[in-house]
Amino acid sequence: MTVSLRPTAPEDLPALADFFTGRFGRAWTPEEWVWKYQALPGEARSLLAVGDGGEILAHAGALCLPARWQAGEAGDAGLWQLVDFAGSLRRGGLRPALVELGRQLLAGLPRPGDAPWIFGFPSERHFRLGERVFGYRPLTVMEEWGGPLPAGPAPAGVEIGTGDSCGPWAEAVWEACGRSSVRRSAAFLNWRYHARPHRYYRFYRLSSGLAGGLAVFAFVGEEAWAAELWLPPAGGHREWYPSLLAVAADLRAAGLRSWRFWPAASLAPLGLTPTGERRFIGGRGRPGGEDPAEAAAGFHFAMGDYDVV
Repeated sequence: MTVSLRPTAPEDLPALADFFTGRFGRAWTPEEWVWKYQALPGEARSLLAVGDGGEILAHAGALCLPARWQAGEAGDAGLWQLVDFAGSLRRGGLRPALVELGRQLLAGLPRPGDAPWIFGFPSERHFRLGERVFGYRPLTVMEEWGGPLPAGPAPAGVEIGTGDSCGPWAEAVWEACGRSSVRRSAAFLNWRYHARPHRYYRFYRLSSGLAGGLAVFAFVGEEAWAAELWLPPAGGHREWYPSLLAVAADLRAAGLRSWRFWPAASLAPLGLTPTGERRFIGGRGRPGGEDPAEAAAGFHFAMGDYDVV
């Protein structure tokens, strides 16, 4: 069988949606591909391996977004994230089509001027393949914390702002946290959450004394997933508990029953405990460059960096 490797074209989207649905176990639509690969405030690559009869055998994708990848660095660098690596299980499993497709996608990445490493959230199976053929290295493992939403009304005198989108204030919160991460600009946040099809997210503007905080929760059934949580270190996390209790009251009023965070050990007083769910993060360095685990040291991963949230 002849296999051709090429960029995804608009006419591929209905078949690609069916392919993703079959491989990822959830409904996928052409609108989601357009949102992720054509509307993002950055750069994207989407490649297909296609068989003789036009059957999709594999897909490999990557997103490049502005990031502060070393604390204290004033300038941004483009940081690549690997997404939507999937191979058909009907013709030899994840190999060989996905291997050749992945090699083509990764050729020349990261580029000069990009951050010197790439990250992603592979399954253990994909990571082992990537470790053997793409130079993946383990970066870290994130443990989810969760629990029922705290009962009771919002604390007296605590006010929070809510909405479906955000303004420049949200990036100011991220800047105040001083963390290395994908840049949380208003353009990024509104693309990632307000513009995403088929999922609802709620933005929260928090306050603690003179500081402002940001939270974004995905509504997933009766659970709220904290896709973003940025709390500047004005005086420790305890200062933010009244605002987070007000968020919990708002989420309960919307019909949600529980919430999830990561990392969240410092929020244990909210009644959170480890859920047992772990998210593996892997990375690949520039060929011949520094160890990706060293380059990623101190980089902050938010739940919103994970593709499913």
